[in-house]
Amino acid sequence: MNLEFKAGLDGARYNRGMRRRTRLGLIIASLLLIAGFGAYTAFWFIVAGKLKTGLKEWAQSARDQKIEASWRGLRVSGFPFAFRVEMTEAALRDEAINPPAEIRMPLLSGSTRPWRFRVWQLTAPQGFNLAAGTEEKPVAKLTARAAEGAVSAAAEGGATIWLSLDEGRLATSEEVGARQAHVWLILPSRTPETHTENNLAVAADLREVTVPQAPSPFRNLVDEFAFGLTVKGAIASGPARQAAAAWRDAGGTAELDNFALRWGRLAITGSGTLALDNDLQPIGGFSGAVEGYEELMNALVAAGRMKPSDARLARIALAMLAKTGPDGRPAIGTSFTIQNGQMFLGPAKLGPAPKITWE
Repeated sequence: MNLEFKAGLDGARYNRGMRRRTRLGLIIASLLLIAGFGAYTAFWFIVAGKLKTGLKEWAQSARDQKIEASWRGLRVSGFPFAFRVEMTEAALRDEAINPPAEIRMPLLSGSTRPWRFRVWQLTAPQGFNLAAGTEEKPVAKLTARAAEGAVSAAAEGGATIWLSLDEGRLATSEEVGARQAHVWLILPSRTPETHTENNLAVAADLREVTVPQAPSPFRNLVDEFAFGLTVKGAIASGPARQAAAAWRDAGGTAELDNFALRWGRLAITGSGTLALDNDLQPIGGFSGAVEGYEELMNALVAAGRMKPSDARLARIALAMLAKTGPDGRPAIGTSFTIQNGQMFLGPAKLGPAPKITWE
């Protein structure tokens, strides 16, 4: 056997061996993949079953806290890359709070990813109806044409909640609506131990807000209203007046991180700090900018919250602070304060501050 023939034979044997090893490797990889997929499939259906069982068990146990949860249909879908819980004709009523409240949704859907189980996306594509009070004594009603949101729970506790409403309407003694409303709520992981630690935080951005009445020269459509507020210090449970007094006595404050109002030619931006005085009424100091303050003066006079003579003096004082804004209209960068039940824009007195009724 010559050397060339022997080399060719050895090469063929080597290639056949390589092909056998490759096939064996592919078979093993396929078996592992099938086994892994089978294990994941079992995991998904186990979790899906636990979601349905857990919701039913929670609804049963919640009755001990005077919470009634119900739905007509319950389905878990989304295999393989999501868990999607869908409820039809879902309702939740809480009799433990005063006044009692109930929310109803024709369809509620919540979805999450297996690798991000603490983050849930929520949708109510047919809207919801939230009512506080009873049929005999209704207190407030909140409705929306559609809603979506998200809940992100932290491992150490606390959560961040986002909610977006389309065509939201809030009805009390009068009705206020917004074409779009975005609301954020941040819950702390633990109760603050000092008055300097953050408690809950809330922010909102409302667009095209309709108000029942508007003083001249404003129309009853507010272009934009937005704010971000962080409460510092612990808030005790109990009646609102006692809880507010305890929070104040412990040094609690609320930081207005940002504020923005666009209403016709009026534009206000600012930030500052709020607290409660001895009568549990708001006090605070803010800094910011005001554009269109002439309209603000006219509105306060038209609403009866400011005397015409005081408005004339305020215009003179504010004119001394005014500078030409980006659009050529006068704008002022100044302070806004609330003290002793009165509101001040820079040196100008605007009139009585709104009072909080603690009942």
